[in-house]
Amino acid sequence: MKNLLRTVPLCLAMLASGLAGCGEDANNQPQGGGFLLPVKFVPVKTQDVTVELNLTGRTSALMESEVRPQVSGIILKRLFTEGSEVKKGQQLYQIDPSTYEASLAAAKADLAKAEAAAYSVKVRAERYTELLKTKAVSQQDYDDAMANRKSAEAQILAAKAAVRTAEINLAYTKVYAPISGTVGKSAFTEGALVTANQPNALCTIQQFDPIYVDVGESVSDLLLTRKEIEAGIIHLNKDNKAEVTLVFENGDEYGEPATLEFTGVSVDQTTGMVNLRATAPNKDRVLLPGMFMRVKLPKGQMKNALVIPLVAVVRANRSDKFVYVIDKENKIGQKFIQLGPQIGLSSVVVNSGLEPGDRVVIANTQKIQLGMPVTPVDSTQQDQSQEQGAK
Repeated sequence: MKNLLRTVPLCLAMLASGLAGCGEDANNQPQGGGFLLPVKFVPVKTQDVTVELNLTGRTSALMESEVRPQVSGIILKRLFTEGSEVKKGQQLYQIDPSTYEASLAAAKADLAKAEAAAYSVKVRAERYTELLKTKAVSQQDYDDAMANRKSAEAQILAAKAAVRTAEINLAYTKVYAPISGTVGKSAFTEGALVTANQPNALCTIQQFDPIYVDVGESVSDLLLTRKEIEAGIIHLNKDNKAEVTLVFENGDEYGEPATLEFTGVSVDQTTGMVNLRATAPNKDRVLLPGMFMRVKLPKGQMKNALVIPLVAVVRANRSDKFVYVIDKENKIGQKFIQLGPQIGLSSVVVNSGLEPGDRVVIANTQKIQLGMPVTPVDSTQQDQSQEQGAK
């Protein structure tokens, strides 16, 4: 019991000493003895950069044709291999021609009947022409004979048209490729019933050498691009077209050169974008319709530009943007900035608002507050040390 009574004052003295120490703020440590939040930053430096306009879009075929039947019937044969190259005029399907052969035979029979009937009418009309000269027939009989002759001739023309229609329908039982290109999957098999001008295509043929890349550009960027072309900042080739570089979704560049070919004539009211079209050779069929691509348009060099990572930029509203910075006292501050062109996928030029040496926060932006003390972590030095450790 005595030992316990001696221990209590000693513990109280130690607790009081600890509480007094917690009130100190040495080395920016917060009251309470907690740890400061580590925050990664990059120091702002000047550097020479290659300015590029980066646009995104998708590839589309140079030509595309959906093949549909123009007559109804049963498919007897499919005469192509799916995914192969076909030539314009090559037969793709054979539809059962039996009913159309019968229709053609009937139309020819009707034509022969009309021609036979017209013969006697023609002879009578010629005879009445001679008899009219001697007044052997009345004028009315002559007029009736001439009218019958013209009617018979009209019936022959109608019969010939019916024969031609039957021939066309019979020819349509052979479905041909309307363009040359790569044919896709067949939507119908042998034995399937198809109908004339049905909504579902039998197959689709595409040409994608060369191939299009359709992208969108904002109106402000389009106006700036035109000014830069006029000023000679963006160079055009001998065909008066701007050369661009295509980049795959994974960041790899497409090896063949491409050119901007087309500018839309109207602005999409929902997106505020203007459609642009680039064309690229595609002999090896590396590019397929529907692929996501980036288009890079070089705009020359910027000297002593301030470049920061895109992840550091925070949008205050639709027009204003800012970055968090770490001041000399290792506290969080804020600077509003004006951005310039984007550099690649991860960096952007800052036209105003920052100075060389500013420490721009690139991580934990959701956890920090203005005036909050933090532990700065130089991301560039950390990356270098990791690379050395890996070696």
